[in-house]
Amino acid sequence: MSQPQLQNPRAVYFMGAPVSKAIVIMTGAIFVAAEVWDFHDALVFDTSKIFDQAQFHRIFLSNLTYASTGELIFGLLAPAPLLRRFEREMGSRKFAAFLTYVSILCTIFELFYFQIFFETERYSGPYPQLGAVLSLYHRFTPRMHPKFFGLLGYDFSEKSLVYGLCAQVILNGGLSTFIPSLLGFLSGWICVGWCETELPEVVYSVGEMLGKPFVDEAPTVTMARAVRRSGARGTGRRRQGGVGADERRGGGMPPVVQPPRPPVPPPPEEAIEQLAAMGFDREAVIRALRETENNLEAAANRLLTS
Repeated sequence: MSQPQLQNPRAVYFMGAPVSKAIVIMTGAIFVAAEVWDFHDALVFDTSKIFDQAQFHRIFLSNLTYASTGELIFGLLAPAPLLRRFEREMGSRKFAAFLTYVSILCTIFELFYFQIFFETERYSGPYPQLGAVLSLYHRFTPRMHPKFFGLLGYDFSEKSLVYGLCAQVILNGGLSTFIPSLLGFLSGWICVGWCETELPEVVYSVGEMLGKPFVDEAPTVTMARAVRRSGARGTGRRRQGGVGADERRGGGMPPVVQPPRPPVPPPPEEAIEQLAAMGFDREAVIRALRETENNLEAAANRLLTS
């Protein structure tokens, strides 16, 4: 019998991020359904129809998918990496709670805003959630390269590329898409501390039951490589033991002495200031940088998940 072909673990893009995977798939699937059965208009956040005609379903359906193909492409390309990253760092339970609190708070803000400025029609699409995830990125992602590129005499970091891609989505409909994204950004800034209070357990139970198709199993190759590494370490120990026996008998090759690793330099003050500016304690920042050998991004992730 032929051996099964091992898959590349890098191919499992949403490993450890089932909520993000469900959001991306459902957004695309609902868009296709809306195109086939032509019900995009029923998803628009129209406060006149919500209050005057009691079409309250628009409150809950307006965030499900985008209104055009261009919005869909950029609207999934921009936030998908951010969704995956922050769900992995926060954990699926806290990340789901964060998105839930953001959706509720931002809906309240939107109802007030679009009721007052009723001439502005709110497009359909998960713009509040995009703004909320962008607030996490802005707040908790350090600038690794402050002078990544220059334009018209101004220096821009590598974060500007993400901001530019998100701006393609946020600004495509003018105020109709910018206002929900801005309110989502503010809601995300407010709700980031609320996610410590998780949702009722019944919500997670139902989510786990309905979300099983979106959970990726660890590829077999991961276990196979771990076994090979374990076997290699065991073989190395046996070889070291054999060499020692030969030396005791007066033969064999002398043991290879590994040169000592150079000491890790102290954390640079610039890196300490960048992480401390994000609200972390200075001593915790220094400790995280030492533990990660002054890797700024790794230290930031360690501080976020500690």
